[in-house]
Amino acid sequence: MNTLPVSPFYTPGQSSLAVDIQSRRTAGTHAAFALPLLRPGMRILDCGCGPGSISLGLAECVRPGGVIGIDVKSSLLQQANENAAERKLNAAFIQADVSELPFGSAEFDGVFAHSLFENLTQPVAVLRELRRVMKPGAFIALRSPDWGGCVLEPLEDDVAEALSTYQQGLMAQGGDVFAGRKLPTWLRAAGFHHVTPSASYEIYPSTALMADALAQQLACQGHDEEAQSLRTWSLKPGALFAQSWFEAVGWKPWI
Repeated sequence: MNTLPVSPFYTPGQSSLAVDIQSRRTAGTHAAFALPLLRPGMRILDCGCGPGSISLGLAECVRPGGVIGIDVKSSLLQQANENAAERKLNAAFIQADVSELPFGSAEFDGVFAHSLFENLTQPVAVLRELRRVMKPGAFIALRSPDWGGCVLEPLEDDVAEALSTYQQGLMAQGGDVFAGRKLPTWLRAAGFHHVTPSASYEIYPSTALMADALAQQLACQGHDEEAQSLRTWSLKPGALFAQSWFEAVGWKPWI
């Protein structure tokens, strides 16, 4: 498969540990807010699907309909396609740029995206492109973290500094660490209506795994001291990492 150029709309950066964390996610744990919207026979687009672990759960819910998952990283998609075939699910995973989708207008009954919009430099433009491929009356369901609500315990000065440095790095790449709270505003700006926000918290079962994923990113940016602070903190008894997530559901108008 040919490699797509990196979209100017998307800020790259994804470690192997980050992919490991994504692979543990399921529709039941990370798309629960969207599951009541699903009906048998629907055709769903999952944007930024990563290894496809959530997508396969969505495909289970819409049988005999199906899911198309897209991601800019081709290395994640072969295994996702193999997993879909093994589970006999109507799901296909292709490499595509969310800012210029390879689909015609009004093809999908619903669009889902998890952990995508915090990485987009032009989120409203992307939402308008997603709106193009949605059928009239179709839904869109988004979920993104908001680092303003991140909770670490114990919160020590060096750990707080490491977390701040990590967030500054994301912003410098064009991402938005406060994307979660902005999802409803972006949806309305892109022409969606009946927008409904919600929020939840995730406590990571492996504090060490999450801290190591952040530490890898810090080390890649030359912040070795901050990276080590996070790793040391994560091994302390009772260390806790809780991430705030925001969800938003919107609808494409019938007219």
